[in-house]
Amino acid sequence: MRGLVTFILVAGIGGGLFLWQKQHGQKAAPEEIPAATQQQTIASKPALTPAPRGQTSEHNWMKRALDRAADVRDQARAQTKEAQDP
Repeated sequence: MRGLVTFILVAGIGGGLFLWQKQHGQKAAPEEIPAATQQQTIASKPALTPAPRGQTSEHNWMKRALDRAADVRDQARAQTKEAQDP
């Protein structure tokens, strides 16, 4: 019973703070940036290019796993297509 009262109390305080923050949050619209400034910032940022498939670092195991999954997917699709072609 004591746990239920504690849960209700914490949930009530959290909900009240959420509603207060939602009502008193930042209402000012973001300032519009002139088009010339936007073009300068876009041009000044270098474009990110992904690494070619299979050229990942040995320490980047997540990227290697995604690359391997893509390779297996492509192989399976190719085998299926070859099997269906007369």
